[in-house]
Amino acid sequence: MMGTQTDQPTETASPSTVGATFYSLLDAVDSESISNDFEIGTYTAKHDFNNHLKVAIFEGVHPSDSLDELDEKTGTYDELAYMAGSTFSRLTNDRDYRAVVRLFFELLHSPQLYHQRSVQRKLLDWLERAVVATDATNLSVSRSIKIASESDDTEVRRVIQPGEKSLHLNVAARVDCDAKQPLGVTLTPGVMREPTQFEHLQRDVEVFADLDSPIHVYDRGYLDYDRFCTLKEQGKDFICLLQVDARVDVLEQFQDVEITDEQGTRHVRDERIELAETGEEFRRIVFEDVDGEELAYLTTVSSEYAPVEVMSIYTLRTMIEILCRELKQYTSIENFHSKSLNGVLFELFCTLIGYVLVEWFRQRHPLRGGVPEAIRTTRTRWNTSLRTYG
Repeated sequence: MMGTQTDQPTETASPSTVGATFYSLLDAVDSESISNDFEIGTYTAKHDFNNHLKVAIFEGVHPSDSLDELDEKTGTYDELAYMAGSTFSRLTNDRDYRAVVRLFFELLHSPQLYHQRSVQRKLLDWLERAVVATDATNLSVSRSIKIASESDDTEVRRVIQPGEKSLHLNVAARVDCDAKQPLGVTLTPGVMREPTQFEHLQRDVEVFADLDSPIHVYDRGYLDYDRFCTLKEQGKDFICLLQVDARVDVLEQFQDVEITDEQGTRHVRDERIELAETGEEFRRIVFEDVDGEELAYLTTVSSEYAPVEVMSIYTLRTMIEILCRELKQYTSIENFHSKSLNGVLFELFCTLIGYVLVEWFRQRHPLRGGVPEAIRTTRTRWNTSLRTYG
């Protein structure tokens, strides 16, 4: 359960309020044990880790323009004990961000989220397998971030300046269901290429007990012939866009279908190919639209899935793009109070936890409008009974 030590009594709202329900999933994680592992609160009991987490998570989905505004909100929103803005800043910069990373991943592996994933609505009702997408997005941070020396935290080794490619958020997420749920996250400098994190994210995905033989989907940014061959050797199914003019040997053509309607004629080819210089065979599906433009899909999924089904599965990749867009538009994923890298990472992973809690909330209490409406509700109806939040 969440940490229980506190230096002052906290007024707890009714369990039926929006705020209490939003935080309810946190009870699945032992934050007190995590704080002990990272020696948080060893030298001071003031403002326990539990409340610090709740404030930082709330900031993620309901960001304040200043520390003064944060200060004011902690005094007016139920479920939060008062915390001065200066105290929040100091604790966030000083406390090891890895504690929040641990909490984030333990939350993703909680029985509650395993159950949620097993019962939620599938976007393709005929598809029984899970689909995992991998993607990355640039974060344009709003202030400079100081990176301290590992040997001396008072020495600034580097400063990340605000800009279009300040940081790179790399994400693997399950995308075949109504709720988009992160499964793995890494953060790298904006100058690094996305594929460098691919293997890290795959290892995060592999440890989920409920993801038995998922289909992986990713775009041309992850184009790597060696990776294709390795995934095939490992028995992992994937669908990826391939350049139409990529050098291949067509070994067999399963079908060449012509589809004609009032909009024109389209072609779909289903082929067995050998990728140039690899010696490995794959399935390639080529779709030609009414204007003659072609789109090629490389895949290891069997002929059990028709070409149109393979293309439909790949379209689920857009869900991870929506996830990244929602993080940028509706949370504080690019705006931080901290100036140190540790503080920024602390706030960023609390924001990711907040996003997971929003998805948890809206799955338990469905709202029209999806994640944006659920975030609006947590902001405007926080102290309101669930019976009246609308």
